[in-house]
Parts: sequence; structure tokens; C-alpha cells
Amino acid sequence: MNTQKFLVITIDSTHLVMKIEKFLFENGILVQIIPLPGELKSSCGFAIKTEINDIKKVIQLLKENNIKEDIYDIYLCEKIGFKKKFSAFLF
Repeated sequence: MNTQKFLVITIDSTHLVMKIEKFLFENGILVQIIPLPGELKSSCGFAIKTEINDIKKVIQLLKENNIKEDIYDIYLCEKIGFKKKFSAFLF
């Protein structure tokens, strides 16, 4: 079966999702706004999907753009076929 691993960033507001997606994209990070997976909780219905390999640059850009750690969470998603497993991504 095909296995995929990627990161999902949940954020507290739709405005911030769009802002973060924009500055990550402008800095060469492959990102995609996705509907918030049902397995995750957030006050916003959207999340950002990105590659695991970009995590250091993502964290650096979040800090440089004054995005406080208490308004976002990062999860590792392991997708096997149609089944998804999420775990908190510790960095």
C-alpha cells in the first residue's frame, strides 16, 4: 500500500492561515491550504499541508514573522491508503 507522510499545521484563524500560506510560498516552501481534518481540533476550518523536509525553514519563518507558538500546532500525518494517523510533531 502507498504510504505518505506530511505535516499539517493548524492555526486559530482563517486570516492567519492565508497569511502564513502566503509567506511560506513566497519563501519557496511547497504548501497547500486544506480543510481541517476531522481528527484534529482548531477554531479555524482550514489547515496548511507541507512537506516534512521543510520543517526547519517553516519554524524559522513562523518566528521571523512573529507568529506565536501558542496559536498553531504542527502534526505529522501518516496516510496509508485512505487511513490517516495524526501525531503531534515535536521539534
